[in-house]
Amino acid sequence: MIIDMRARPPSPQFNSFFQRDFLEGLATRVGAKRLSQAFCDESAHDFIDEMDAANVDVAIALGRNSPAMKSGKIVTPAGVIPNQHIVDLQLEFPGRIIGFAGIDVAGEIHNPMAETQSFVVDGDLHGIFIEPQRAFGGNPDDARIFPLYELCQAESVPVNIMTGPVSGSHVGFADPAPIDHVAGQFPDLKIICGHGCWPCVDEMIAVAFKHANVYVSPDCYLFMPGVASRYVGAANGFTADQFLFGSAYPVLPLDQAVEDFKNLPFSYTSLEKALGLNAKSLLNL
Repeated sequence: MIIDMRARPPSPQFNSFFQRDFLEGLATRVGAKRLSQAFCDESAHDFIDEMDAANVDVAIALGRNSPAMKSGKIVTPAGVIPNQHIVDLQLEFPGRIIGFAGIDVAGEIHNPMAETQSFVVDGDLHGIFIEPQRAFGGNPDDARIFPLYELCQAESVPVNIMTGPVSGSHVGFADPAPIDHVAGQFPDLKIICGHGCWPCVDEMIAVAFKHANVYVSPDCYLFMPGVASRYVGAANGFTADQFLFGSAYPVLPLDQAVEDFKNLPFSYTSLEKALGLNAKSLLNL
């Protein structure tokens, strides 16, 4: 089984964020050999065909509700995707697309507690995705988010946190120390570090070592120079149950992401866990 923990189906709503000129620059820098044809054609149905071709069983569609961000010449568009659209994708492609609600922790777009209650706790979505670094320029351990963490811990709702070099206006937001703080405060909260806090690889691994409730998902940044050996070494050891495959689609095409991931020096057991078994357990599928 292959479960892609970071995929954004190329519907018009998702492609309003992943505008082609923005995506082409980012994809090239992380080593994408080409853009997905389904993305270019803006076809969620063709995306399912690309999943089949890459042997991806389930794609986790991460919702997004965050403002635009400018850092030097990098301009990230605003991502405002109604969570009802994620529900609609689940209904249209049952069992193939599973959604996480995009939650605005700043409360500008919606009330984050009410939105999580409605779409996840009482609804059909399976987790939440948050970007505090963009929402209000704060770290994931900002006390304003703690009531949301408390709700998610109580209701066993996984929280995927945007990390990595473009999570906020400067690379300091990639530091996983705030994740360490959150995991310590909420030891039963399921925390997924999208983009794996790259470039802070060793620090990310250290946080996962300390906290079994922290899941590492470097996705497209796994293939940056000098990175894979450290993540994979940990995945072959103490983070075997905490490592998750992700393509970051449409940044990487599905077939390339799967092939490149399988070519890394995982042990057989760790590869099986990372590709799908860990996500299956995490999401209670």
